[in-house]
Amino acid sequence: MEVFTWFYLRALNTNGMWRGTACSNAKPCTDGLGNPLTQGVPLANAWYSVGVAALAVAAALLIWAVERSARNRDSRSAIGGVAGLAFLALLASIALGFYQFQVLPFTSIVGAYASTYEFFIGSTLAHLIVLSLIGFGLWNRARKGRYDDGQWYRVRVIRIFASWIAIAACVLTLVSSFFA
Repeated sequence: MEVFTWFYLRALNTNGMWRGTACSNAKPCTDGLGNPLTQGVPLANAWYSVGVAALAVAAALLIWAVERSARNRDSRSAIGGVAGLAFLALLASIALGFYQFQVLPFTSIVGAYASTYEFFIGSTLAHLIVLSLIGFGLWNRARKGRYDDGQWYRVRVIRIFASWIAIAACVLTLVSSFFA
């Protein structure tokens, strides 16, 4: 849905306001509050999105390692340690995502590009926050030895969700970076 929204609004480009590149001093555009825009909206720094996606992929790979360790009935400390690293990677991706919001060179009211880009960031953050709550539970249960008795299939469900979020973060990063 998000990728469709991005391409739909980009193709629609109502009044040249995808990024406002047609705005100038001679022909100013207006933002969502009616303020004049005399130049196009600058592109967001894609490296923050790349960092968030990379950390989400790292967390998903670590959760995959937790599943494999639980399936092999490795030691409780090995499973808990890897689960803890996955949780830390998720927290780092959330922190980077919040920082990304702080350094955006635009606000959501200056055009469809800006509002859709902020929606991408917000959606990714919301999913990462949910995954981090689940990741905390994974780490806590691994630390307590809940996966020692062959219940690795519970970790598999978390791994599937983590993989989906990592793939979605990568897709959104690619779309917002190459089709601005």
